[in-house]
Amino acid sequence: MIYDDLHLITRWAQVVQLRDNDLLTPAELILLDAAETGKAARIGLTVPNLKAPTVLIRSALLRYLILGGCADFRTQPSGITLVGAWISGVLDLSFTMARGPIDFFNCYLAERPQFVQLTADGVAMAGCTLTDGLNAARLQISGNVTLNGSRVDGKISLSGGEIKGHLSCTRAALRNENGSSFKAQGLKVASSVLLEETTATGQVSLLGSQIGGQLVCIGANFHNPNGHALNAQSTQVRGDAFLRRATTTGEVSFLGAEIGGVLDCTHATLRNPGGHVLNAQRLIVREGFIWRRIKGISGAVDLTSAHVGDLWDDPESWALCDKLYLSGFIYDVLHGGISVPDRLAWLKKGAVSRREFYPQPYEQLAKLLRDTGHRSDARAIMVAKEQEQRKASRERWRREGVWRDQLLHASLAAPDDRPAALAALLDRRPNDEHLARLILLEPSQVAPDFASMTLAYAQKQFRDEQRWFKTRVWWRNLGNLIADKVFGLVVGYGHKPERSFYMLLVLVVVGWFLADRAWHAGDFAPTMGPVLMSDGWQELATDERIANPALVWSEKYMLAPEGVPVLTPGRDYETFHAAAYAVDLVVPIVALGQEASWGPSTTRGPWGQILWWVRWWLIALGWIVTAIGAAAVTGVIRRD
Repeated sequence: MIYDDLHLITRWAQVVQLRDNDLLTPAELILLDAAETGKAARIGLTVPNLKAPTVLIRSALLRYLILGGCADFRTQPSGITLVGAWISGVLDLSFTMARGPIDFFNCYLAERPQFVQLTADGVAMAGCTLTDGLNAARLQISGNVTLNGSRVDGKISLSGGEIKGHLSCTRAALRNENGSSFKAQGLKVASSVLLEETTATGQVSLLGSQIGGQLVCIGANFHNPNGHALNAQSTQVRGDAFLRRATTTGEVSFLGAEIGGVLDCTHATLRNPGGHVLNAQRLIVREGFIWRRIKGISGAVDLTSAHVGDLWDDPESWALCDKLYLSGFIYDVLHGGISVPDRLAWLKKGAVSRREFYPQPYEQLAKLLRDTGHRSDARAIMVAKEQEQRKASRERWRREGVWRDQLLHASLAAPDDRPAALAALLDRRPNDEHLARLILLEPSQVAPDFASMTLAYAQKQFRDEQRWFKTRVWWRNLGNLIADKVFGLVVGYGHKPERSFYMLLVLVVVGWFLADRAWHAGDFAPTMGPVLMSDGWQELATDERIANPALVWSEKYMLAPEGVPVLTPGRDYETFHAAAYAVDLVVPIVALGQEASWGPSTTRGPWGQILWWVRWWLIALGWIVTAIGAAAVTGVIRRD
């Protein structure tokens, strides 16, 4: 007897005929009794490994019973529950409505079941073995779909379906190395999708699905090194999404997804060398993103334009990322207690994409720190942003200068070497206008009537432009570097205006020290002409017994005939104070009369000579620091 030789059954008379002729297997007889009584058909305890009559049930009979039988034999509303059977043939329930739930436990399905647009109260294939996948596209289930503990070779397709309960595929083993092992694109699930501790070889796709509960992938192992390990692009999850302890090989994509709860990646191991290990561009997480205690990462983490509520993270997890993209990444609350240096390392790593610097990650963190009262840390972040942004600007100009230099070398190359040089440049920047111009100036590209003299002049003009551009780049970057250092040192790019006060204080201390040394060395003299020409000063200045005539003059003393300084009442002249003199030099808005009354002498000693030259630097730096500090205080150069 060929047990598979059973055609479509639609009437009870066909079943009776098969039974009366002993054409039903023992397992099928048990199934009929169970369908009549509403009990489970227990064929065996485990998945059968041999196709034998004692465990064989043909799909035609099973289909007849699942659909409710007919008027002469009606299946119980409890549906069909089958345990430990070998199901032979294609179980085709496409475009049908089952009577009650469909429950298979520890069954072996030799061919791919066809459940396209099946309507049922529930479907369970727990602990089963499916050798060729499952086609259940556009499935309509009022209850749950369960694939717990099943082993499936081939693609499981649930795309476009609707499940009013949950979809559970925990501890399952799915394999389809050439495509999707679990495809649920556009699936609507009222409750949760459970993939806990599931092993999948091939893509797990939830693209565009809607999940009313949670997405649970705790302890899952998704392996698809040549594509998406987990594709949840544009997926909507009303609850939480868990990747705790998950291990993935391939890209995990939440691009454009929306999660109502948290996205938890604690203890996850994510691998996709050379590509995106986590693509979360434009991801929205309402409550929080947990990125802590990550075990291992190989690949890039892309959070471009993502928006999360709370951010729970640690520096060790971010440090594992090969590449990190944070441009447009927004978080409302920051947890984790990461220090400013660690945050700066995180930002420095994530603010550069395709060699372009993006300041938004720095400004996002600074804004959050300011809003939470950490203004000092916020200023440190903004200072670092200014440094990196200006450095990136110089680097862009440097790269452009290098490119122009390569254009220049290509234009000067020998005629035989020029085509290869141009081709190499064309591979790098195919749309560059300067390269296009250089190519058009090649003799082979010029019209025959284009005079050789005109061509030579055009080529010379091109080379001159590149040389001039290189010179401009050099001077521009030098000026930019000097300005950056000055602004950064004096006022922290406008974010630390108090630094200007400290700088002025340092300059005053320097001036105070030099003025004090020069004064006590006798290297000062009055600056007013009438005083210098007076007999009293001339007498003091020329008397070799007086080591410091300025001190005598400042203290209102005069030289007696015996050569002894004596107090001279009635003379009124500015008394010298070294600190006041330094303030007079350094602070341009202050006039204490010291600089107008006293000046260092270049003829009386070395300290006077030193102060004579240093004071010009003190005056210039005082003006610069004061001007920059005033601009920072008033907000002219501050850019928040």
